[in-house]
Amino acid sequence: MKIKIVLLLIFASNIIYCLTGTGKTISLTLNNPSSIDRKDEFVSILIKQLIKKDKNFDKSSFIILNTGKEIPYQVCTNEKNGEVIDFVIDIKSNETITLEIIYGNDIKKTSFQTRTYAELAKKKGEIFFDGKFHGPEFENIKRYKVPIFHKDHDALFKYEGPGWESEIIGYRFYLDWRNATDIFGKKKLGLILQNVGINDTVAKDDSYHTMQEWGMDIFKVGSSLGIGSIGMWYDGKVNMVSKTDSVICEISQNGPVKSEVTTNYYSWQVDGKKFDLRSSLSITAGSRLTNCKLFINNDADNIVTGLAKFEGTHFTKSNNTGDWQYISLYGKQSLANDDLGIALIYCKKDLIELTEDELSYVIKIKPDNSYTEYYFCAAWVQEPNGIKTEEEFLEYLNNTLIKLNNPLIIEL
Repeated sequence: MKIKIVLLLIFASNIIYCLTGTGKTISLTLNNPSSIDRKDEFVSILIKQLIKKDKNFDKSSFIILNTGKEIPYQVCTNEKNGEVIDFVIDIKSNETITLEIIYGNDIKKTSFQTRTYAELAKKKGEIFFDGKFHGPEFENIKRYKVPIFHKDHDALFKYEGPGWESEIIGYRFYLDWRNATDIFGKKKLGLILQNVGINDTVAKDDSYHTMQEWGMDIFKVGSSLGIGSIGMWYDGKVNMVSKTDSVICEISQNGPVKSEVTTNYYSWQVDGKKFDLRSSLSITAGSRLTNCKLFINNDADNIVTGLAKFEGTHFTKSNNTGDWQYISLYGKQSLANDDLGIALIYCKKDLIELTEDELSYVIKIKPDNSYTEYYFCAAWVQEPNGIKTEEEFLEYLNNTLIKLNNPLIIEL
């Protein structure tokens, strides 16, 4: 019996050592100032702030504990603020919690469950003739310069461009002259994009346009702004990111709590001018929101985005005093002929005007020091345990605005 107890103590001490080693600790306090619970709330901590607390902080050797339990995280590069530590956390209304960041030479973190995913898959071999790319399979790549002769439906990319997803929902955009965003609706929770469209190698009658076990492509974009697509307002109309000198697309993040697609558009042509535009589209664990960060040069006086119009949908505009606002559409606008909610969330201080054309509701925004950002999201009625009515969708959007307008108060 004594031998068993001693072995148990040694085993327990080894677990503690694996978690903490000989590490130091920085305490991190999070306060939820709002009256709503937050599940999978995204948190980003600047590494330079941790180094300011201790110059010996090691970004390659640390763990984060919440009441003694390790939580998933990833180290990312934020283009505005440098390197950051990203994670998600559950925190109740008006609650304050304290996390421990333990760091040192001997710290070993465990493998984390992957809850987000992004990919770009192109035709293997790039064999091109008769206006199409030929071959029996796609291969995943991290970074790719799009051929200047690439066009829509030429079978170069799996489902026509990059995709990104959380467990709840997936999105993609067409990496061609259309440059519009589309939606993958899910009938079951989980990451599915890796297996979507793998046999659709001829760009005809693609499988995801009909109902699959996991769900389907649920949105018709056409020539509209789709959901959150990028353009510029000139000559009384939306000009999509169609005419460019070159385009480079990269899977810039692919981790347990955040995945991101970054695309550089060089010499985007509008009104005789040329702009370099960088778009970063990201999604976090447990979220249906895509965050779109845009950097554009040459003193661009506007960027537009918006939502595709569909007959029979109900348009709603938020009505609160916060910086973040939304427009939304709800109704039978899915390709499955059932209810779908779509929304775009923008910052009021950047707003030039809300307008529309024949195809889209349009938000015109002014880049601030060459930068702007916004969010878009969708909610499909067939999601498991998801949003089933317009009232629930609007409640979700109003709660999202509360979170954005009242971010967590973070103290080291």
